Amino acid sequence: MTTILIVDDDPGTRLFLEELLHREGYRVILAADGQEALARLDEGDCDLVLMDIRMPVLDGYQTTRQFRARQQAWFVPVIFLTSVQTDQELARCLECGGDDFLTKPPNPVILRARIKAWLQRADLANRLAKNRQDMEDVILKMRQDDQFDARGLRVLMTPLEKTNGDMVLSACRSDGVQYLMVGDFTGHGLAAAICGPLVTDTFYRQTRRDLPLQHIINQINETIFRRLPVNMFLAAAFLELDREKGEMFVWNAALPAVTVVRDGRLAEQIPSGLPPLGISPQLPTSKPCAHRVLARDDRIYLFTDGSVETQSVAGEFFGEERMVRFLETLSPAETELDALLTELAQFRAGKEQTDDITVVEVKWA
Repeated sequence: MTTILIVDDDPGTRLFLEELLHREGYRVILAADGQEALARLDEGDCDLVLMDIRMPVLDGYQTTRQFRARQQAWFVPVIFLTSVQTDQELARCLECGGDDFLTKPPNPVILRARIKAWLQRADLANRLAKNRQDMEDVILKMRQDDQFDARGLRVLMTPLEKTNGDMVLSACRSDGVQYLMVGDFTGHGLAAAICGPLVTDTFYRQTRRDLPLQHIINQINETIFRRLPVNMFLAAAFLELDREKGEMFVWNAALPAVTVVRDGRLAEQIPSGLPPLGISPQLPTSKPCAHRVLARDDRIYLFTDGSVETQSVAGEFFGEERMVRFLETLSPAETELDALLTELAQFRAGKEQTDDITVVEVKWA
């Protein structure tokens, strides 16, 4: 049965609304102030709220704001019932998280119609949210792979949403040579995340066959081009790590420069030499962008553009220079990668994160 919460400190109003809604077949629960309303809402058994503004303890604005702050994905409409008539006060009803408002005393015909309309909207929104959650769970399950080889790696991934377009894949050939991919699909969220399993399957399946990394990169490029829409492509950097020989091969396809730090100082940045994967059926070259012989304590960093394109309130980018300075502090002090999130939060100064953030550190020793 559909449940409606009535929040009002006036007993007469509560009684009038309760009798009206009971006649319409709704289950009704009551709260005399905002604090009691939040307790009722925390119980989770509520489909719609009729909210008064002027109440003791917590007023309707404060109650709605706190409810929205603690609310999960499930959408519960809040309709304000108010005797306030000014445009400014009515606008506050919406600004604090309300969905609609009616003046007191409400016309029963209009109230019934508004409730019915908002319950229909909520039902649609919640069914879509449930479908999205199911899809996200499927995608996350598909992207989990026990073949991931974490040797020598530290990984930081901070997505905007439960699923995201950033990817980190790592596996070893039978001879111990490690392949690593850090990738960033177009956009973020569910649409980008859906593309991930295509790449994951190709990467791990062909690594198990001991195929050359340049062949795998070409296959990923062809798969994206052939099977995904034209607006979906993958910026990615690939490493082939042969620790026995001390060699590293780098393919950078439109990701920020692969950064090598030695003795706490920037040793080299290896910029992109290839276009994003999936733009054309064939890459312009299959040769690696760089081949390096590394020292024992070198550290290699790969990161998506979500960090360097973080913006301050003034619109300034965090940029690769700041990123390099941060990475230089990691090596000698063994600082956790999570410290980057603090750096970025301080740089944003209250501005929200706008893209997925991924950083991978490769310890060579």
